[in-house]
Amino acid sequence: MRNTQLSAALLLFAVAGSAGAHDLFVAFSKPGTAAGEANTALVNNGTFDESAGAVTRARLQNVSLSQGGAKAAPDLASWKEVGKQSQLTVHPAGEGTYLLGVSTMASTSTRTASEFGKYLELEDLPDTLATYDASKFPNGVTYSYTKHARAIGQVGTKLTDDFAASLGYPLEIRLARNPGSVKVGEQLSFQVLQQGTPVPNLRVYVGHRADAPVKGGHGSATLLRTDAQGQASFKVTSAKTWYIRRPPNFE
Repeated sequence: MRNTQLSAALLLFAVAGSAGAHDLFVAFSKPGTAAGEANTALVNNGTFDESAGAVTRARLQNVSLSQGGAKAAPDLASWKEVGKQSQLTVHPAGEGTYLLGVSTMASTSTRTASEFGKYLELEDLPDTLATYDASKFPNGVTYSYTKHARAIGQVGTKLTDDFAASLGYPLEIRLARNPGSVKVGEQLSFQVLQQGTPVPNLRVYVGHRADAPVKGGHGSATLLRTDAQGQASFKVTSAKTWYIRRPPNFE
């Protein structure tokens, strides 16, 4: 089974997480296309299956398309809002694997210390909540966040290493294998890096479209923790579009 598709969803909060902020997910409408055929990137600002609000072009910090060992900026003229979802038409050049990255501009908000503590609980962040002391923030918590997501696409049957390209994001999830080579029943490993350094003992959710989190939950997605090398693995149980999501990071 060669058309396993994977959307690696990254959400990085530079200082702290935004109460009410939604996750950013990117996936292609077609798991694979023929040479010369366009593909549509579906951008959800919410959960993997449902977008709570479209990402406007003005909010974009960086959009890149990596293929053939090179990274280029796709034409954003086709970026559009369709209801609460954003879409972008991409035109991969030739056969091979390609990687689309989407990054948003930083946003800043302020919450009371109590509200922020409730947000940590709502977002299922027990590790952060365990060390959070609301009494240290009598004036509230001011936090900023950016969102980063990537999606892997395929043209033809030629598999290339572009799936593992670095997009220069502060935090990245990189697969150990091209998802196009993964068969149902096999294990797929990945590594989480922050500023190029492995992130150990990190909670990460893995699932596919049928397991997509709904209204802040994670459905039947699998919760994993990275090892000392920032790595984890999961079993590919079906030929669907899979996602990897890490919770917000607070500093």
